[in-house]
Amino acid sequence: MKFHKFSILDTKAAQETEIEVLFNLDHIISIKPIRISRPDKLLNGFWIRTTNGKKYRASKIPDELLSVIGEKYQGQVNVTGDADDQPFQ
Repeated sequence: MKFHKFSILDTKAAQETEIEVLFNLDHIISIKPIRISRPDKLLNGFWIRTTNGKKYRASKIPDELLSVIGEKYQGQVNVTGDADDQPFQ
């Protein structure tokens, strides 16, 4: 088994928190880059789907997977000025 550590956003708590979880890489079906909206910032993150049908929002994934997906998809998004004035891309 290939276990690796991921940082998952726990939405069941009263306040959204990050928790570290070990996933078996053999049970991950897909990892998709997404944007995660937090009250104070916008993050690049990942949508993880597993073989049992569960889905997780991750803020950090292992470095060996990050090198395959692309390092630009992890971390905080820099938003300058008023978001309404920015063109949609």
